[in-house]
Formats: sequence, structure tokens, C-alpha cells
Amino acid sequence: MIGRKKEVQILNDLCDKDESSLVAIYGRRRIGKTYLVNYMFKEYRNECLFFEFTGTANMSTSTQIDNFIEQVYEWFKVDPTKSIENWSDAFRFLKRTIDEEVKKRDHQEKVIIFIDEIPWIDPSTKGNFLSALGYFWNTYCEVRANVVMILCGSNASWIKSKIFEDAVGPLHNRLTLKIPMYPFDLKETKEYLLDVKGFHLDNKMVTDTYMVFGGVAKYLSYLNPEKSIHENIDDLFFNIHGLMHSEYDKVFNSLFMNRADFYKSIVDLLCTKRVGFTMQEISKKLELSVGKRLIDTVDELLLCGFIQGISKFNQKSREVKYIIADPYILFHHKWVKELSKNDVASFSKGYWRNEASKQTFSIWSGYAFEMVVITNIELYLKVRGLQGIFSGVYHWSHRAKNSDEQGTQIDLVVNYGNSIFDIVECKYYSDEYVISKEYAQKLKNKLKMFREYGLNAKQGAELRLVLLTSYGVKMNESVHSLNINRVGLDELFE
Repeated sequence: MIGRKKEVQILNDLCDKDESSLVAIYGRRRIGKTYLVNYMFKEYRNECLFFEFTGTANMSTSTQIDNFIEQVYEWFKVDPTKSIENWSDAFRFLKRTIDEEVKKRDHQEKVIIFIDEIPWIDPSTKGNFLSALGYFWNTYCEVRANVVMILCGSNASWIKSKIFEDAVGPLHNRLTLKIPMYPFDLKETKEYLLDVKGFHLDNKMVTDTYMVFGGVAKYLSYLNPEKSIHENIDDLFFNIHGLMHSEYDKVFNSLFMNRADFYKSIVDLLCTKRVGFTMQEISKKLELSVGKRLIDTVDELLLCGFIQGISKFNQKSREVKYIIADPYILFHHKWVKELSKNDVASFSKGYWRNEASKQTFSIWSGYAFEMVVITNIELYLKVRGLQGIFSGVYHWSHRAKNSDEQGTQIDLVVNYGNSIFDIVECKYYSDEYVISKEYAQKLKNKLKMFREYGLNAKQGAELRLVLLTSYGVKMNESVHSLNINRVGLDELFE
């Protein structure tokens, strides 16, 4: 089991409590939610009595109920003795079946009821699934003190509105725990690629792979260790029949259903500018008011981990810029989105290896690396040894006020509190990075402008210039002229 130690411990602790628990597990498509629950209760805590039902997209209520009854039979080999007309009937049937099974086995451990892809079961809630589920939980599960019910789904917006925030619904204030599922971090991705898949990759190649697939477990599982990473990318993305070729639309359709195009319009916009857009800028570009629809959509994209808000240091919250935080989305928009089927069909073998050797890829990967660092900030903080006083990550820029000044932009300001700041420069190269005299002067200007305008000449602040590189920094006079803290890519994996 790669990663997920925290989630496994949470579920394990619930099994040992002397009361019932209602848990919601949520996260984007392909992240490993179902795998986690199945591992937990089919392998790790397999002494529990386990029942699983998975909703199916675009199916009628009657079909969903038929599938539910069939699943009860699959798990317990029991057929209903009378007609099941609605969800209330279906849960009464499940209740009696579980009681009989517990009695037959003299079962003393927890009963696990796992309802997967819950948003697909009754998306409009007109089939009264949630009402029946709420009654089942309130009158049966909660009072018996031996049930762990797990509600799971990829459509974070549905779960948020129908379960987390519904003030009058049947599950209002009933949840014991919310468990968000996020992609693997950089270090976990390496562990999966090397220990599970059997690849032999250095840390830069792992990072290259992460820039394409992110830490999404299912995407990484598609990789064939008998082929190179470049060959795998060709097969998966730049092949009409590749498993990742049409994944982008599937992700948004599964998460947001008939509203998918609106969510994609915001993501498409954010992909056009590396430093992102504020809410007001998104509103203006898409000709929308800053109302509930836009705010809720941005919140849901944040909840899914597709985007991330990063504030300008020392500025009001309205200055938060939203950037793409999902590596797969960045890769798709740069390299796949504009390709037609005819384009893809015409590609020769080795297309991606050729593209990855071009300057355009080098430039893009430098930007993508900054996003990798931001979304893996915990690994960076561990290297710096300052997790305990970490305060936040910011961007900062300054426009020259006169001809005597030089404007500057800092992509990553790490604030530790106690007036300690890392001014981080990320350089993603295939060799040692060489600091020229001109670049050294730019770095000095960044520190000067940040101290004067970012900190408003505040006394006592400690600025630390950090160069985070893939293969280190070549020593020369320019390096000696600077007080640089050097962090290598390898250190993020330690």
C-alpha cells in the first residue's frame, strides 16, 4: 500500500470504536478511493462483515435498485421474499439480510456498508435515495453501534452540496468524518514507479513522469515497465486508442456531469497564464458576475485539487490568484488539447521522445516544475527543516516606479513566521545550473525590491535566497557573490 497510511489508520480506528460511524470519502476520478476501501476491508481488516454497492452513471432509479438487490445477493446469497418497489424497500431488505448474516455467523466485529459513486445513484435526488439512506442510518445503523457506513464518490460538488452542506437533508450533521483523497506526492510516486511497477528511473525522470501523470494512482498503473517512459506516453496520449487520449473529458463529465463545460471553461482560462488569475479577473475574462455560481465552481475545483489559490504576499484576500495545481491538466492543455484525431493518427513512432528533446519542452517543464514544488511544499519544508514555523506560500511582484528601479517577480515566497522568508527560484535543467553575472544581479534586485516594497523596509526580517535545481549549481564567481541556499531535486525524495 503506497501512501494512504493516514487514511488506513483513520478507518482502522473507526473499526475499534464502540459506536457506529458515517464517513464520506471523496476525491477526483482515478485517485484510488475504491482501492483504499477494498484494501482496508478485504485484506487488512477482513474480519469485518463487508457489503459494497456501486452506483452506475446515467441509469434509472429502477435499474439502480435492481443492481442494489443483485449486489445483496452477490455478497450474502439472499433474494428478497417480496417485491422491492423503492429505495425504502431496498434498505429494509438490506437491514434484514445483515441481521440474519450477523446472527448466522455470530459476528462480533464491525459491519461495513460501502456505497461507492453515490452521486450517480440519484443525481437529481428525485428517486428519494438519500431520504431512504438517511432513515436507514438513523433508525438502524446508528443505534446498533457496530456499523461503519462509507459514502464515496468522485463528484465532489454533489457530495459537498447534498451531504456536507445540506442544512435540512436526512444526513444533516450525521457525518462522523470527511476523508479527502489526494494524489500521491512526488516521493510516493517514486515509490510506486520503482517498487510496484518495477521501473529503474532517476529522480529527474520520476519528476518528468509526475509532470505528465501527476500522482494519480490509476494513471500511473497504466505504465508498462517493459517500455521507456517516453514510449508509454506515446502509447497512452498520442495514440487514438490510448487510455489517456480522451481522459480529460471523462474526468470533467464524471465529476460535474451536465455542468462540465462550465468548469472546463475556467480551467481552460487558468491554463493560459502561468501566474493565474484572481476571481475578479476570471469574472472579467469569462464575462460573468462574481456571484454564487462562479464562487461555488472555483471552490469545487479547489476541492478536487485541480486548482490552488496562492496569495500575493502582504495583500488582501481578493488578490488571491488561482493557478492550475494538477500536473495532468497542465500537460493535457499544452501537448494534447489542440491535436485533432488526424494529427494523432499521423504521428510516427517516437513522437513524444522527439517533442521532449525540443526547447519548447524545456521551457514548459521549467514552469511545470514550479507547480510541482508548490503542490509538494511539504517535501520542500522537510528539506529546509522548518515545518514547525511554516506560515504560508505566496507570490510577489513589483512594477518599477521610476527609471532608477527594476521591476521584479518572485514566483515563490515561503513565509515561516518570525520574519523569516525563503525567496525560492526553481531551475529545472538537465545539467548543473550556471548562474550568469546578469542573473546574479537580478537575484540581488529581487531581494532588494522585496525588502523595500514587500516588507515595506521592515527591520529585522531575514531573507534567504534558495535555488532549487534538478542537478545542482555550478560554482563560479557569480555564485560566490551571492549568499545562496542550494536545494537539489534529490533532497525532495529523501
